[in-house]
Formats: sequence, C-alpha cells, structure tokens
Amino acid sequence: NFSSSLKGDGFGLDDEGDDEREFDNQDIEESIDPAEDMEAKINRFESLLGRLSDVVSQMESVEQELGAERDGGLDEEAEDDLDDEDDLLSQDFAAAGNNPIVSEYEALIRDLLVPFLEAVNAVGGEVQKQGAYVAQAFGAQREMLTKVAEQRQPEQEDDLMGMLEGTMEALACIDQINEDADHLRKHTAMVAGAMTCFGWVTSPDPRQYIGDMLNAVPVYGRQILEEFRGEEHGQLVSTLKYLLRGLQEYVAKHHAQGLAWNGRHSPNKGQSKQAARPNMVRDREAKVDHLAMLAAYDDTVMAKVEEFVGAAEALPFPTVRKQAVWVDKCFKAQREFLQTVATCKRPADEDISQLLTETSEALMEIEALCDNAGRDRLHLTLVSSGMPCLAWVSALNMQPTAYISDMINSIPVYGEKIVAEVSGTEDAESHRTFVSTFRDMLRGLNDYVRTHHAKGLNWNMDGVDFDEIREEVSEDWASTSAGPSGQVSPPPSN
Repeated sequence: NFSSSLKGDGFGLDDEGDDEREFDNQDIEESIDPAEDMEAKINRFESLLGRLSDVVSQMESVEQELGAERDGGLDEEAEDDLDDEDDLLSQDFAAAGNNPIVSEYEALIRDLLVPFLEAVNAVGGEVQKQGAYVAQAFGAQREMLTKVAEQRQPEQEDDLMGMLEGTMEALACIDQINEDADHLRKHTAMVAGAMTCFGWVTSPDPRQYIGDMLNAVPVYGRQILEEFRGEEHGQLVSTLKYLLRGLQEYVAKHHAQGLAWNGRHSPNKGQSKQAARPNMVRDREAKVDHLAMLAAYDDTVMAKVEEFVGAAEALPFPTVRKQAVWVDKCFKAQREFLQTVATCKRPADEDISQLLTETSEALMEIEALCDNAGRDRLHLTLVSSGMPCLAWVSALNMQPTAYISDMINSIPVYGEKIVAEVSGTEDAESHRTFVSTFRDMLRGLNDYVRTHHAKGLNWNMDGVDFDEIREEVSEDWASTSAGPSGQVSPPPSN
C-alpha cells in the first residue's frame, strides 16, 4: 500500500502511527554530512521515484478493477465481498475511495510532486539531496492527513506536534542542506523557503499562508533563470510553482479554515465540510447594473492605469515604456471582457476562454519583455510579477480579491530594491512614483473586484445570449487593438 511503498526509503510513519522512522536521528545527521557517498544517495532517490510510480500504478489499477466490477453488476454475495475489499482499501489508502481529503492529496503527489522530484534529480547536487527530504515531508504529511480524516482533533497541542514530527524532521534536513550548500545556493534557498509551506497545518488561514510562500518563489526563480540556462533549471522553478499552487488549491478546498478533522468524531459535526465553503468561488448570473459596473471600472481602475502609464513615460527606459503600453492594452482588454460579462448571460466555457485570449496575449508580451532586461530589470520584473492579478477572472477555489492580494504582496521586494538603487539620484522621485502608481493601480483593481465581483464574475442574468453579440464583440476588440505605432485606443464610452 501507499505507506509501505514509501516506508522503504524512510518516508511516512510506521504502522503504529508513532514517529519512529527508518531514518533515526543518527541516519539524518549522516545524510546531511557533506562527505556522504553521493552515488548511494542518488540510487536511493531514483528508487523513490520508482516507488512513487509503482504506487500511482497500483492505485489506478485498483480503481479500474473496482469500476469494472461495479459497471458489470454484482450479486448480493459478490457485493458483500466487494464491501470487504473496500474496507481493506480504506485501511491501505486511508479511505482514498471515500475520503477526498486523502485521495486528492495522493493525486497531488502523483501529478505534481513526482514531476518536481524528477526536476531536482536532473539538477543534481545539494538540490537533489533536498528533493529526497521534500518527498519525505509529503509522505509524512500524507500520513498525518490520514489521521485527520479518521479522528477528532486532539485536545492536547503536544499530540498534534507529535503527528507533525515526521514533517518537521524532513524540513530541518532541507534547511540544513541549504545552510551547508557550497553550490546552487539560489536553488537550495528557493526550495528551503518554499517548503515552509508545510506550516499551513497550524495556520488559521492556510491558503494565504501557502500563498505567501508561493510569492517568494519567483524572487529566486528569476535569478536562477538569469544565471543558469539549462532546461533542467527552468523545470525546477516551474514544477515547484505548480506544486505549491496545487497544494494551495487542495488546502482551499479541504482545509480552508484549518485542518478539517473528522466531523463524525467531533462535537461540531459537519464542520469539516463547512470549512471549505468560504473559498469556493464560481462565476454566476446575477442582476447587474452594467452601466454602473463599467463606470466603476473606469473610475477605480482605468484612471489609475493612466497614472501608471504616465509614470512609466517619465523614466529613461524605452522597454519600460513599451511594457506600460502593454499594461494599458491588458487592462482595456479586460474592460472589454467585463463589458461582455455585464451585457450577456454566461456563455460556454470555451467561449469564455476565447473572450480572455486578448488579455492573455497581452500578459505574455509583458512577461516576454523581461527576457532581455538591462538596467531596467527590476522595473520590468516588478510589473511582470504583479500583472498576473488580471487572471482573477478565472481563479479557481480562491476569492478573487485574495488572488489579487497575492500578486500585490509579491511586488514590494522589487519596489523596495528600485527605490534603494535610485536613492540620492536626480530622478529618484520619478522611480518612486513608478512604483507607487503601479501598486495603487493593482489596489484599485482589487477595490473594484471587491465591490462588483467579490465571489466571482457576475454575469447578467437578464442579459442577451452570447451568440447574439458574438460578432459585435469581435468587431469591438478589433477596433481597440494596438496599431502599428503601438498606441492603444481609449475604451469605448458608455
């Protein structure tokens, strides 16, 4: 089963649920000794990847067999046998077939942890050592979540700390490897910082806690990509981001207000189900004053976009000015999208994806301008780090304002560096204005969304069908596209 498959390499707790591990304290200290035989470490790590793959295959095989039997129909005796088999599977996989708290965490391991482990294996060195303990941490947390799914919250804090001991041991090893690293220091710092996300289990706002860790990844990621050109380094950064985002989505769904202990054993029965509701977000149809909605966007958002573009124009960086044009275009594309939202009923998902194409393309142009950055690197990075906030319209399992806030929280590190670098220069005030207007622009968007789309897009329930305005929408977009000069026409008047 899952536990025994990982346990051979020291991942997860023993069958009795205590914290005695295949790696005792002496083994852990030796495993982070710089003199450790790397070949043995690599072999053990590659064995882990194989074991994870075997676990995934085993889970999929069991699921297919059960599905085939049920589809074919069963007599009463066979159904009893199947119930017995289900009971055994519940023990092996902690009710994976019935309890999504565990089964979806296992899916996270399968779909997002394994690619990350493959990436650290490709990078090698100290990062590869860390990867083994990242897998150990996920295995230990999976065992802890098994207990969360089966029992009530312990009354003593020490009992909870005991359940966390396996994860804490792995994190300590990850940190120690980072402190002792002679090479790939940015890589090990990025991984060590990201893995503090495991602290979500003791946070009152787990999703936001993981978001804070996720926001720090691009800081190291960009430095790594600037210094190392190999594909494996890019894979390390991207798979780490996907892993944390996947964990954040899992937590938002199942543990939105903290660990969702089994409600059947709790005085507050049903609390675990309710905990996931506050962050469940989907767009919907509602009665909408579309004129007021668009006027608010122009007043709260577009006015601040104009101020930012003006601040960018005052800087001596042509690429920053070009990027600001794309920022302007991006917000205007979103305005056109919101005009459609205010005008019509919700269309099919594929139509919504098409409606978002122009915004997505503008965001890609903003990001692409960072590739050849020079003295303006921090300015370009500041903008490219914050502009993904426009993806709030398609954020899943997150409140739109929380999604935007995550982006806003990622920009001070660059803004502060910009201000520090230009301190005492003649144009220092221009740079400070650039930073402040960009921040205010994103805050304006957040204020608008909080007022008009707090729980997701509000499509007009009294509006027309999208098919009736499809051609008109296409023509409007064509008229607001950037021309050869790169200038963007103003938004249409109401």
